[in-house]
Amino acid sequence: MKAMLIMNNNISLNNKNWKEFTFEIIFEINATVSGIDGNKLTRKNGDIPYVTRSNKNNGMDMFVGQQHTKYRHNRGNTITIGLDTQTVFYQSSKFYTGQNIQVLRNKALNRHIALFLIPLVKRQMEKFNWGGNGATITRLKRSKIFLPVSSNGDPDYKFMEGYIHQKEQDKLKAYQTYITQRLSSIEVSNSLIPLAQKKCREFYIKEVSEILSGKDIYETKRKIGHTPYVSATAKNNGIGNFISNKNSTQEAGCLSVNRNGSVGYSFYHPYNALFSNDCRKLRLKQPSRLAGIFISQQITQQKEKYGYGYKMGTARLEKQKIMLPTTSENTPDYAYMIEYMRVLEHKKLAAYCKYKGFETNAS
Repeated sequence: MKAMLIMNNNISLNNKNWKEFTFEIIFEINATVSGIDGNKLTRKNGDIPYVTRSNKNNGMDMFVGQQHTKYRHNRGNTITIGLDTQTVFYQSSKFYTGQNIQVLRNKALNRHIALFLIPLVKRQMEKFNWGGNGATITRLKRSKIFLPVSSNGDPDYKFMEGYIHQKEQDKLKAYQTYITQRLSSIEVSNSLIPLAQKKCREFYIKEVSEILSGKDIYETKRKIGHTPYVSATAKNNGIGNFISNKNSTQEAGCLSVNRNGSVGYSFYHPYNALFSNDCRKLRLKQPSRLAGIFISQQITQQKEKYGYGYKMGTARLEKQKIMLPTTSENTPDYAYMIEYMRVLEHKKLAAYCKYKGFETNAS
């Protein structure tokens, strides 16, 4: 089957007949067999996914160890649905869950077929909502889904698998082209002094950047769009939402530092973004993408000193010090930071290409 899927490069949704099925015909639907509250987890260090109703990280809140024997783990190769939140994900391996997770199984299911089905399942989840109209098992069984069918009118799982496989290969090919070209374009020096041997000293953040306040756009006022709205999260480069609103904070090529939420995390933003008042925007005095990334990581290194009892504010941020490499004049050595990050990026990309088996011209 795999050879056939790779050779077929013209799989099209438009050339298939489609038919409506109820969920109960396509899936075996059950509630999770674990359903452990987070505060009852006994081992929080391990390699077993703990799936909740989150809409991030494939629904995984953390990885845990084997739990008490009264809790069974769910089998892998299944689709999970979060009750109330209507989140839908594929789980490839065994997993535990929090409360209110539904588990969908299908004998033909594999990763490719699941990735075909999940967007269609999500469309049906839009009719459910938090509270009294959640995705209960009974409501799920009655829900309907349109699927491509074979000549005998059955769901055409081979087509679904082939379609997703083709899309995946197209994406991988495009990414391979991008990543190998990116790697070839990075010129690095083999004589760079290791950071541990480089002379460094403390600088106040205000010495290397202008510190500016953000501006809140309340949730009720946000309009869906494509502009990153930087909030106070430690994930997704600090981006909380994508919106179409505009305000005076919009800027590219600057840093953010979280003052609430995940306090102390800093990120560099090469794209135009809006900044909430839960963070501070730092406009570098020597603008540079690579130096900006270096400085943001040095700021993040200080995050542990902040917490609920010691909040980040503009005044404290102005007084915060970070270690930076210096020139012979004892000023920040931006040229070194840029070259250091360039070498690091080259090493990471080369390692990734080697892992994926991509052919490159990198030495």
